Amino acid sequence: MIHLCYAVSDKKGTYTKLVGTSLRSVFVHTEEWVTVHLLHDHSLSEDNRRYLMQLVRNYGQQIIFHNLEREYGDRLQRMEQENKWMEGQIKPGQSWAIWFRLLAGEALADAKRLIYLDADTIVNMDIKELWEEEIGANGLAAVPDQVIQEGHCSFLVKKGLCEEKRYFNSGVLLLDMTVFAKEKNLLERGVAFLKKHELIDYPDQDILNYFYGADCRLLPDKYNTLVNWEMGKRRNELESRIYHYANKQYAFDYGNNYHRLFLDNFAATPWCNADFFCRLAHNIQQNARSKLLVYANLTAGRKRIVVGPDKEEEKYRKMLMLREGERYLTAAELHAQGMNLAAGEILIFFLPYESFMQVKKHLESCGAVEGMHFINGMILTAPDAQQDAKAFLDA
Repeated sequence: MIHLCYAVSDKKGTYTKLVGTSLRSVFVHTEEWVTVHLLHDHSLSEDNRRYLMQLVRNYGQQIIFHNLEREYGDRLQRMEQENKWMEGQIKPGQSWAIWFRLLAGEALADAKRLIYLDADTIVNMDIKELWEEEIGANGLAAVPDQVIQEGHCSFLVKKGLCEEKRYFNSGVLLLDMTVFAKEKNLLERGVAFLKKHELIDYPDQDILNYFYGADCRLLPDKYNTLVNWEMGKRRNELESRIYHYANKQYAFDYGNNYHRLFLDNFAATPWCNADFFCRLAHNIQQNARSKLLVYANLTAGRKRIVVGPDKEEEKYRKMLMLREGERYLTAAELHAQGMNLAAGEILIFFLPYESFMQVKKHLESCGAVEGMHFINGMILTAPDAQQDAKAFLDA
């Protein structure tokens, strides 16, 4: 029996579908019995609870709900009241759920061994492989954080409180609960540690690294592969890995295998229904309106000069409804005649990103200001992964 744990606080009622999506990816790749432990608070809605139970039962598995607000609410509230210094510094979107894994040693004392997964993970392998890995002497095994290993800043590391090569990402943890739970009052001691050293970027992750980093076992990166890191390296081939969609890397790019993997799993969950698609369509429409409003405000009362490929002229003239006196130029034509703007004129570029950045650099060196003298028109037409992710998450 594999014991699997997630933590969620979902005041909007839209985040739990990520847990369901991750769970589906676990179930479809393993033949093992799985018991799911969901650490949650009062925000877990009846619909989301019902969907989770439906999903788990569809695969013949079981789920146990642990309401940590009911069990540890007083401690969590006291921790917040005694640490007002954190207000306004915790990243937007973070909630009590970031503290739940620090309480796992107490809340799940009956589980001898446990896998903790962040909700934004997709398990594209048999979870049994991770379950059978060895664990460190202090009861924890995890994957080194790829971003930190490449020299990106961790204030915990910078302050000399953790070795850079041992700094791990806490989105996937393998725990020996008997040993892990020996660190008592991890929540209170951890927050006191953050306050003492003025650490707030990755609060729960920094706490775990400080208390467990020295003696934990470091696992291969296949157990926690950051999707944004893979895409940054232009690796688009899926492998037998646990993919971590940190920083909302779930979008709608048809040619992106990571996005398709995520959506394939979501499509097989109870959350993927007509109500979801109606909300998603509404969110996408709102995002499109927001873009158009920004464009309208920037170009209102201005004479537009559109710069783009020669073969796209008719398309952009129709799309933007260019008026008499407004021009369409190719980049070569603009370069030939110079980039001097008359009063009231604004340049709108429909160029590849690299080309636009070159033009932008030149314009700014001449004193032009983006948003005042020129804009990147591609924001109206190009896919926006961040907006896709927001539309999905809010639906």
